[in-house]
Amino acid sequence: MLELGISCVAELLQVKFGFRRSLITDDRITSYQRRELPSNGFSWTAMPCTLPPEMLDIIIDHLHDEPTTLKVCCVVSKSWVPRTRKHIFARVEFDSNSRIDLWKKTFPDPSNSPAYHTRTLSVGCVQNAAVDAGTGSWIRAFRNVVDLRLSHPDRSSLVQFCGLWPTLRSLHLIYTYSKVFNFVCSFPLLEDLELAVIFSESDADGWNTPLTSPRLTGTLDLRTPRTTRSVVRRLLNLPGGLRFSRINAFFLGEDTKSVVDLVSRCSDTWKLFPSFVAPQVRFFQHL
Repeated sequence: MLELGISCVAELLQVKFGFRRSLITDDRITSYQRRELPSNGFSWTAMPCTLPPEMLDIIIDHLHDEPTTLKVCCVVSKSWVPRTRKHIFARVEFDSNSRIDLWKKTFPDPSNSPAYHTRTLSVGCVQNAAVDAGTGSWIRAFRNVVDLRLSHPDRSSLVQFCGLWPTLRSLHLIYTYSKVFNFVCSFPLLEDLELAVIFSESDADGWNTPLTSPRLTGTLDLRTPRTTRSVVRRLLNLPGGLRFSRINAFFLGEDTKSVVDLVSRCSDTWKLFPSFVAPQVRFFQHL
């Protein structure tokens, strides 16, 4: 039944838009019937395409990794739009201010935007996004994000974003400051944490140990050469302890002791530790 439904959708897209069937479904699935004609051999006639909404949803879900096809499905019928949006906007990336402006122009009303479908959100122009982080803003419409990637966030931006995504489970911070842990701890369901290229700051510059700590039971990806000791010290000071099951670490030789302390703290839960030490160019194995 699913193969028949996919074939019907393929036929409709081909007839209406001239879309190639190879992009829509497997070539082994045919949406045609062959009938014999005495004059010129065979001809092909289209099968009717009438499907219940539940079956149509399953078919569109089957196309979740075909963005070109999904965009075509989105303009076939108004009834197809909600399900196709779920997959088209599952991953959204803002790598420039112009993309933010285009989003706000396309979806001026945040309450009706497809942002609630987004599960992975990447923001490379954090300062501009943080300016709009007030109540009812476009960025707050991304309320179901589970995977967040922020590049070059400054301290004021992180303050604006604290606790903004309560469903967050994976956080990636690139090119930021070492005092990010109040921000990290504002997401109670957080499991995976990536910290890359962290600039060091002294403890005298307003460092406060968070009162609560998220789960942190997934993967710690630590790529912080030259600031590893500072970052590890703050990780070890988080309340509730560390329970990472996997640690990926790239660090300098002088930071070995700090990483050993980190591994020891997670010794009851971690399962894999593929860490690379530079400049000695050797692997740091299980201790």
